[in-house]
Amino acid sequence: MEENEKVQDSRKIGISLVLAGGVCWGFIGIFVQAIGPVIDPFTLSILRLGAASLLMVPIIVRQKGFKAFIIPRKNLRFFVLFGLAYWAVYQILYFTAIQMISAGVAVVLLYTAPFFIIILARLFLGEAMTARKVAASVLGFIGVGVMFSSWAASPSQGMAAGGLMALGAGFCYATYYIYVKKALASTDPLVTSFYSMFFGFAWLTVVTAAFFRGRVAFQPDLRTILLIIGLAAVSTTIGGTLNILGMRRIEAGEAGVFALVEPITTLIVSRFLFGSTLQGWQVIGAAMILFGGYLVYRQPE
Repeated sequence: MEENEKVQDSRKIGISLVLAGGVCWGFIGIFVQAIGPVIDPFTLSILRLGAASLLMVPIIVRQKGFKAFIIPRKNLRFFVLFGLAYWAVYQILYFTAIQMISAGVAVVLLYTAPFFIIILARLFLGEAMTARKVAASVLGFIGVGVMFSSWAASPSQGMAAGGLMALGAGFCYATYYIYVKKALASTDPLVTSFYSMFFGFAWLTVVTAAFFRGRVAFQPDLRTILLIIGLAAVSTTIGGTLNILGMRRIEAGEAGVFALVEPITTLIVSRFLFGSTLQGWQVIGAAMILFGGYLVYRQPE
């Protein structure tokens, strides 16, 4: 009985941490939209991850000491792959999508991720694929289809391409939960957070310099610099660390669903700051996606 209570308490703490991290992540779209077109997505992604990595160093040194950065070579190779397959590709897709469509729309499409997570967690982590999870996945994909069909028919340039990029970001985002659960089996959560961001920063720098140098554009001013620091501190260092700490205590599939607080945060804040709204079929599609997430959330333990 006492052991069961400890497990329950641990799960509640994990859920709280993931929810708090999701709220921090919800400000990603707000920061990016506030920054605007004065900086290209590649440079923004590099600066975000570079600044976030630097912010993690004093935290780790204070908590664990410098020796915490020394990890086995096989773990280091894992984080090199993590940085490329998740951070580099995800950042480029998501930030580009936000600049092509509104933050509110982009984040709803991004949050097809919980349904990808359910499938990937079953394949790579052996987590249960329940009837509610299947129903949530079907609702999510139908909801995305309803939303995307209205954008594809829109005469606005960039809506279809932006939607596809946001969907791609959603899949990449789902792989994050698989990578983190694998990493946490042998690496400290804070170190996991640092190395995942550091190698993401390194890969983005290399890829941008090699293939996208002509697209680099940055007009630095104090306001933009402060917004980038806020993006790195709030939505990357704090948000990512809270999420990783929470994932030590709950399943990847659960974490993906509880993190649905991110789009809710983005939609609410975006509405008040920028007047962004979802209209017509987009509202129906968004409701279907979020209701699918609610089904998983209400699933018996």
